[in-house]
Amino acid sequence: MDIKRRNINGIMNFKRYIPDHAVTTVPVLALLVAVHYFLLRDDPVESGIEATTGAHDYYRNLQYTDEFDEFDIDAELERLGLDDAERDRRIRDFLHQGKFKQARTQLLEVAATSMLEDDQTRLGDTLLLLGEVAINQKELGAAELYLQEALYLTMSRDNIMGTARCYQLLGQLNIHAREMARRASYTHDELWQARNSIARGFYQGVNENLQTVIRDNLEIRRYGAAADAWEALASLHDQVHDGYQAQQARIEAARLFASTGQMNHVRRLIDGLDRSLISDTGIGEIEHEIEDLSKQHQQDLIKTSQAHDYQMLYHHYLRIGQPERAWKFRIKSSEALSNTSERSMFQRQADVMAVLYNSNFAMDRAKQYLDRASKIYDDSGVSDGLEQTREMESLIY
Repeated sequence: MDIKRRNINGIMNFKRYIPDHAVTTVPVLALLVAVHYFLLRDDPVESGIEATTGAHDYYRNLQYTDEFDEFDIDAELERLGLDDAERDRRIRDFLHQGKFKQARTQLLEVAATSMLEDDQTRLGDTLLLLGEVAINQKELGAAELYLQEALYLTMSRDNIMGTARCYQLLGQLNIHAREMARRASYTHDELWQARNSIARGFYQGVNENLQTVIRDNLEIRRYGAAADAWEALASLHDQVHDGYQAQQARIEAARLFASTGQMNHVRRLIDGLDRSLISDTGIGEIEHEIEDLSKQHQQDLIKTSQAHDYQMLYHHYLRIGQPERAWKFRIKSSEALSNTSERSMFQRQADVMAVLYNSNFAMDRAKQYLDRASKIYDDSGVSDGLEQTREMESLIY
């Protein structure tokens, strides 16, 4: 009891150093409660009780509706009104096939042509569509850049409806940033709970929870977190003496780590495989696949570096007043990235707490943008736009 009392006193003393901001305080307090409940309690816990009961119901209440993620490809291209029928067909095909990087390059070429012809309206519409495509692909940084450029053009030409649409999409972008942060936080908490349950011998529901964590992390492109979840799943299978499934989970983790260049983790996982459960031929195939993934990652790094250099040249020539030359390098940058894997582009992710903290500001920005869009739609009597914007505002939390 004396040891437990000292531990509790230590925890409460530590609480004095927690900042007052809710985003940092709430998760830390939750951790303190968990430590007290799971490690310092007197009474035994009955085996077989699922540690995360109700978690999925809670998460469903936080889920971001997909209604605003989807966009009507054909309607957007009709609005763009391209003169080049062949290019219009290619862009439609790329978008319908999910080849968004190739579609982006084609749209940038349209934007460059519009810039050279001084067609500011089409340039703004093209940048707006690029922003919408980027939001759909969860490339929020790129989306914000395109939409801010489109907003500048629409405002400078007194395009009221174009300005409202830019504000609406910027609001949607920031709502999406918040939702991705909440999903990252949720999966982080679920992974922690799963590890805790495995360590304490409570396995009910853990397999399903970890599968959900893996899927959600892959959807928001947190590949390292997905690999960590695969390792936790391997640990679960070890505990229930399912060596084959444990082996498969470690191989999946190794694949993810290899595709993001984390070869130290890969070697640790491959060296730890149980050779009695896999043939020499099987090991050779896995090592060959891992080597291919690593080589692909290295090639992607080279292409990403080239794209960055082209972007620097784009900004350089733009600053010295050579927009035609600048846009050539912007298109080259897009071409360099067109065949790279998403894992190379999202290999580095900020810490979950940093992402969640920053997402609070995203909510403030979303409200400001949507308020401006609502005012324009209301003043202009555009009921559909006003209704959709208010539905988006209801998602702010």
